[in-house]
Amino acid sequence: MPQARTMYGGAGAQCRIIAVVVLISLVVVTLLQSLQTTPSIHDIPLSLRGHKLGGSARHNSARLNRIKKVTALFGEPNYLYEAAIATHERHNALHGHQMQILRQRIHASFLAKPAYLMSVLVEELNKPWEERMQWLAWVDPDTLVLNQQVPMDIFLPPPEEEINLIATHDDDGYFNGGVFFLRVDTWSLEFLIQVLAVPLTDRKHHVSLNKDHAALEQIMESQRFRNRVTYQPRVWYNAFDANKTYEGETGDLMVHLLDLGGDKWARMDKYLGNVTSKINPYEVPLDQTQYEKQVASFWKRMKDSRKILKDAKEKEKGHDMIKEASRRLRFALDFETDNEVVMRGAYDSLLNALYENK
Repeated sequence: MPQARTMYGGAGAQCRIIAVVVLISLVVVTLLQSLQTTPSIHDIPLSLRGHKLGGSARHNSARLNRIKKVTALFGEPNYLYEAAIATHERHNALHGHQMQILRQRIHASFLAKPAYLMSVLVEELNKPWEERMQWLAWVDPDTLVLNQQVPMDIFLPPPEEEINLIATHDDDGYFNGGVFFLRVDTWSLEFLIQVLAVPLTDRKHHVSLNKDHAALEQIMESQRFRNRVTYQPRVWYNAFDANKTYEGETGDLMVHLLDLGGDKWARMDKYLGNVTSKINPYEVPLDQTQYEKQVASFWKRMKDSRKILKDAKEKEKGHDMIKEASRRLRFALDFETDNEVVMRGAYDSLLNALYENK
């Protein structure tokens, strides 16, 4: 969704930024004090996190990983955006997801996306554990659900994975904020506090007109937070439609219609016509898609990569080949988990280095 282009400047702007950060900090300190007895996912034993409640594994996952979609839509009425959100509402009803929509502009120059996410996060953290959502899923209003049969929680990590933020990259390798997942716990609260505190002058130039994404990406890649961030293949749930071409395939969950100028509305209208027809050409049962297999392989690669890095740690000293291969795999785990070829290559390189230096 187009972002406001008003820019801060001068000493007065710096004072306003400092005032906002101080205010947020005071609110959060109070909140954290009130949440000291409220467990986060990482405070709960693994045996309880994965406790089966009966029924199929899919149903258990959905109940354990309660999801609330979050989006923002304000300004002039747009029936196409409303219709796109309606595809999410049908999807939510089918899979038990919830949805919360920002309908009023917060401030022309404020970071609306992380600010609104933070307000929803605080609202959820204030609920008893058994009532709160476990994940927030941001979805831009120009995303629409193509295949209603695929639930959002299929992409979430297994209980043993300490991942808090799941995102995707654009074609240039930068974070794309069209769709991403954020775990409901205090780590995420601290993350959003840091995002809102990023000075405008420190944000990357290539996204200077998208302040939300720039600030989010800067903190995601920081040393403090990146070990709990992972990237998944974009086509799973954030597949682009650009230059009149859908990069996904039949059975994929969603499409994200990037800003295509005047053609955007015609493309969105065509998708909406298909998904609301009696025979939806994108609708495929979950077990006839590649999702379950691909997602399971993704998390297995993560687990195997961490295990081999742990095994290699004691052998890095004095073995430059092992040290360099370990460094490469750690970098891939931080920034390139959405690239299966890169991940497998880095893993195999470390495996070979260990074999040659055993």
